[in-house]
Order: sequence, then structure tokens, then C-alpha cells
Amino acid sequence: MTKLEQLSELLVAEISQFEKTVEKLEKIQQQKIAIDTRATELLFKKHEEKVKEALEHHSREMKDLKLYLENAKAYPTWALILFCGSLIVNGILIYVFFT
Repeated sequence: MTKLEQLSELLVAEISQFEKTVEKLEKIQQQKIAIDTRATELLFKKHEEKVKEALEHHSREMKDLKLYLENAKAYPTWALILFCGSLIVNGILIYVFFT
């Protein structure tokens, strides 16, 4: 019988705790708390504008860099031709010298 009494006491305690929680939720629901999201929306719009400006700036820089790279030459063609020619002549001279 003691087990049954303990279980019933526990059940009554749980039911009373549940009723208190329901009352709290009803009070909160009656207050009709509204969430104001205007400030966060404004913040997101400002951030979106900044990101768009940054992307446009980055795009312009990449286009400029592309133009610079297209116009740039690391070595002039005459220097490359002279270097390749000197390698060939040096190879021939070394072959002639050792044979």
C-alpha cells in the first residue's frame, strides 16, 4: 500500500506542477508579446548593400588585373629568341670542344 501512496503523491505533485506551467503559459499568451524585426531587417539590408559594393569593387579590380596581365609580358620576345639561340650555340660549342 505504501508504494501506491507514494506513486499517487508523485502523480499529484506532477499534475500540480503541470497545472502551474500551463497557468504560466496562459499568462504569457495573454500578454501577446510581439517580436519587432524591423531593426534586424534594416541591419541585413545595410549588410547586403555593403556586400554588393564589395563585390562590385572586387569585380572591377579583377577586370583591371586581367587587362594588366594581358598587356604585360614577362620577357620581351627578342630576349627569349637570343637566349634560346645562345643555348643552341653553347651546346654546339661544347659538343665540338669535347669531341
